[in-house]
Amino acid sequence: MIDNEQLILEQTKRLSLLFVEDNEPFRTRIVRVLEDYFYRVDTAIDGIDALERYNNYYHLKQKHYDVVISDIRMPRMNGVELTSEIRATNENQPIIILSAHAETDYLLPLINLGVAQFITKPVQYPQMFDTLYKVCSKINTLSTPSLLPEHTVHISNELFWDKEKRLLFEHDTVITLTKYEILLMELLTKKFEQVCSADEILNHFYLNTIDISPDNLRGMMMRLRKKLPEKALSSIYGMGYRLSSIH
Repeated sequence: MIDNEQLILEQTKRLSLLFVEDNEPFRTRIVRVLEDYFYRVDTAIDGIDALERYNNYYHLKQKHYDVVISDIRMPRMNGVELTSEIRATNENQPIIILSAHAETDYLLPLINLGVAQFITKPVQYPQMFDTLYKVCSKINTLSTPSLLPEHTVHISNELFWDKEKRLLFEHDTVITLTKYEILLMELLTKKFEQVCSADEILNHFYLNTIDISPDNLRGMMMRLRKKLPEKALSSIYGMGYRLSSIH
């Protein structure tokens, strides 16, 4: 079992997750835990709701969720039907199924649909984290950084941001960022060489279901600035922040 929180976080913090569960107290409890690890966690109450959110996320981001976790027994559309619908759209989607011991009749159809990872109910956190580590490690291993020009923003001769993978590289080495710093880099590189107002940044966090205050933002900018070349991230008095090339 993986019991090192930092090892797990290194594999999860850049990934998005859709959690599908009709039991509200259980859903709320698990999501509170998952939000500490994943870049983004969205929820759905059944298969129909999940499929709608899954498709909407793709239209918004032009990419699928990195991970889907779904219960089996749900009203309107169960976990097997949801898995089948998702597989029809994205056959490589990593899906983890929440399964009670009494639901073994559902397992063979799910295995036939390519689901290889299950979390047993009642959920034991060590088993859940072990499964998440295995699934997310595989995702990150397969997701080699793209060096195509349209996918990268070069901040200096040594440092660049991979927009596809949301990773900051110094040569071939990944610079460790918190999930908040990843969100900042995502927006600042979209507006590269332009001033990005504090309101724009706060709204970007809000759209990703994170509320921060202007005071928190100043602290985050100071910490991010220490990980970038000198003068790459500047504060423009009364206007906002600008990320620039220092070639």
